[in-house]
Amino acid sequence: MDDKFHHILQQRIAKEKPETIEDLQKILNSFIGKTPEELEFKAQTDADKALELIWQAYELPPDKGRRLAQKALKLHSDCIEAYEYIGGTYSYYHKRAPYFEKGIEIGRRIFGGEYLKRHKGHFWLATETRPFMRCLASLAECHYAMFQIEQAIDIWKEMLELNPNDNQGMRYNLLPALVEIKDFTTFKKMRKKHPEGTATLLYTDALAAFSENGATPTANRYLKYAMSSNSYVPPLLLAESPPDEYPYNYTMHSREEALIYVHSAWRSWSDWQTPGAKNWLQKAWWNRKR
Repeated sequence: MDDKFHHILQQRIAKEKPETIEDLQKILNSFIGKTPEELEFKAQTDADKALELIWQAYELPPDKGRRLAQKALKLHSDCIEAYEYIGGTYSYYHKRAPYFEKGIEIGRRIFGGEYLKRHKGHFWLATETRPFMRCLASLAECHYAMFQIEQAIDIWKEMLELNPNDNQGMRYNLLPALVEIKDFTTFKKMRKKHPEGTATLLYTDALAAFSENGATPTANRYLKYAMSSNSYVPPLLLAESPPDEYPYNYTMHSREEALIYVHSAWRSWSDWQTPGAKNWLQKAWWNRKR
């Protein structure tokens, strides 16, 4: 786990207190090529001991892992990682959400006030904020899945304010959701901040143009550009049901990129959400194949 690696690194730096860049580089070099399991970690505080229990929990079945997480919370009641872990072990969103909410509540207290003033705009790079940021992302996912779209949008906007670099890729959720609620003004404003050519955003451009004004020349142009960027998307969107596959890595223009997009956009392209969108896509796809 990256968090474990960074925690051990921070512990080593605190212990050795490097005084020069060269000293710090020596510590960093000693970590190269090693897994967290190969690095020495000594749990010195209750918070450290709680984290060790959470790291162990990820190696166990959920029921046993949850017991370890509860034990961790008895050691350190502000262990955000424990709430993040427990929430992630449940299948149903209404069961997951309360644990993420609790992790967020702790995070707002710990990372608010002066901390927020100093670090706003650089969350995630400050590695101690990552469990909090992951809880935010997970809660937004719960809200979206339960059709509480505006609550999800509010969280995604907050996350982009805390971390404009968007290491977690929340823009790929926020922009399609803005189209789904037909907030085209905010969509266009946010899109200017993220002028990239991924399949997610190119197909979202096309859907936004169609949803706002129908099959205009502008919408057709956007769709043609999107299909040229990734031609795997239309057959997947036009299938009777969303694909079962969900890759966790992808390259631009690949089928894997298309699968990830279709999973997130299936609802947005549905007839009840955007009437006529699939027929428009189907006609454009047939014309392209000719």
